[in-house]
Amino acid sequence: MNKTISLEEQQELLELIEHEPEEKFSEIISELIESGDRENVSLEEWTNFVSAAISADKPVARVRSFRPLYRYISAAAIVVILGIGAYFYINTLRQPKQIASSNIRPGESKAVLVMENGETIELDKNLKANEVFALNPTIKSITEGELVYNKDAAGASKTSGINILRTPKGGEYRVVLPDGTIAWLNSDSELKFPTSFDDATRKVELKGEAYFEVTSYSNRTWPFIVSTLHQEVQVLGTKFNISAYQEDGFVKTALLEGKVRVLNKNSQETVILKPGQEASLDKASSQLNVYTTEVEEAIAWKEGLFVFNNEDLYLAMNKISRWYDVDVVYKGDFQDKEIWGTVSRNEDINSLFKTLEATGVATFKIEGRRVLVMR
Repeated sequence: MNKTISLEEQQELLELIEHEPEEKFSEIISELIESGDRENVSLEEWTNFVSAAISADKPVARVRSFRPLYRYISAAAIVVILGIGAYFYINTLRQPKQIASSNIRPGESKAVLVMENGETIELDKNLKANEVFALNPTIKSITEGELVYNKDAAGASKTSGINILRTPKGGEYRVVLPDGTIAWLNSDSELKFPTSFDDATRKVELKGEAYFEVTSYSNRTWPFIVSTLHQEVQVLGTKFNISAYQEDGFVKTALLEGKVRVLNKNSQETVILKPGQEASLDKASSQLNVYTTEVEEAIAWKEGLFVFNNEDLYLAMNKISRWYDVDVVYKGDFQDKEIWGTVSRNEDINSLFKTLEATGVATFKIEGRRVLVMR
């Protein structure tokens, strides 16, 4: 609070945040606000002060020594925890509570498998594996949240059907394809693939968002192609994430390992991505841009996190809507409004919105399965 924290003290603080309950810090900060006669400090002033105080170059460099993704959680946790403490102390008694209790739960592992003949199988906790094997002999195994196909590394099978894996809003699922490639589907997504790839290429079609770990073969060139409505990504063996939701204005491809070629289907422009780069295709202008970014943020959803790094409010709410299966209604114009913070995707939706309210960008009210976003 006095801007006197040293690098060593900040390191200690980050370690405490990792291991101690969030409520403990909220109580401490609330007591500090009360004892320091800071009742009239606005939420915006408070959060701006705290975020500026922790964003110096050297402390951030120290945070990078933590495990992947923790550097985001650490910096965001300080801001969010302090912001929550200030928010509750300053505003609880002054304003009516906007976030009503609800029965809305976070998403879970569930999907629907559509087979070649159009028959569907619900892949959820009530699934009986033997029934699936009887209906689809190309499936090797089913475990919680994962579907594994019989491996066909040589592309030798001459009979191949088309399967479609669909995750609903509030669902996610993992599939091991016939070549050994692993695909994680985010909520409200669809992956169309053959039960056996041919000798020339391995091609799948994606709607929504998925993370891929593509299997490579040292003894052959066997391209793996992910096709979406606006672009095509070709790889040989790599780890990458594609977000291609219809309601979003951009198609984004983030590369973690290897190399990929991104093709803009409209202009036929191609770019080659290196690890740590993201390609963003603007659907409206058909412009394809490449930039260096923290690509781990793109797969935070796979690690069970929402990471909002000055993210457009509408885009952030799209992610929340898909995961919690809720409708979003905006009461006002939120153009150019951005939010920040890191929150678990397993968080109760009420707690999630309380955390986001601490940024001061918007308030939220839950009515059934509808979320009102207000100023």
